[in-house]
Amino acid sequence: MSATERELHEQHRTMTTDLAAQHGRVKAFDPDNAEFDGQYTALVERAEELLAFEQQLPARLAEPQRLRSASIVRWAWRAQTALAAALIIATLALGRTGWWLVLLIPHLLATLMGWSITVTAQRHRQQRALALALQGQGVLVILVVLGMLSPWWVIAVVLGWLGIGALSEDGPAGQGVKK
Repeated sequence: MSATERELHEQHRTMTTDLAAQHGRVKAFDPDNAEFDGQYTALVERAEELLAFEQQLPARLAEPQRLRSASIVRWAWRAQTALAAALIIATLALGRTGWWLVLLIPHLLATLMGWSITVTAQRHRQQRALALALQGQGVLVILVVLGMLSPWWVIAVVLGWLGIGALSEDGPAGQGVKK
């Protein structure tokens, strides 16, 4: 258990203990007693604080993982942008046919658009997996462009782009990634 998790669980335990103690104080007073209203109000306030804390708890517990995923996603898309630029330069420098630019320029533009992906707490694991799949896609692009695989593998590259793009986009397939 991380320090953050421990602190959050300790804070929850403290709030629960305080609520139970406040409940005990309310039960000690007769409802007709003048102090009963003040104690009861304090009980309700503590209960509302605990409920608000419990609603935020899942997101707060997931935050360290989300931050790690955000870093992975950010650098994966940036690495693919650098790869696409390097492949464009290599293709031109090696005198390869200009037709490879039809494959590489859209790859470059798509990876530039990926820089704006917001990693959400609900989908950070899926977004991290997509970023890692993008790296595999990049290896496939390298192998095809440099001639290590048959040009027929362009079909796999395009299908990979469609899959990664569909799952990274807003809508039913991507389920709400904010860009």
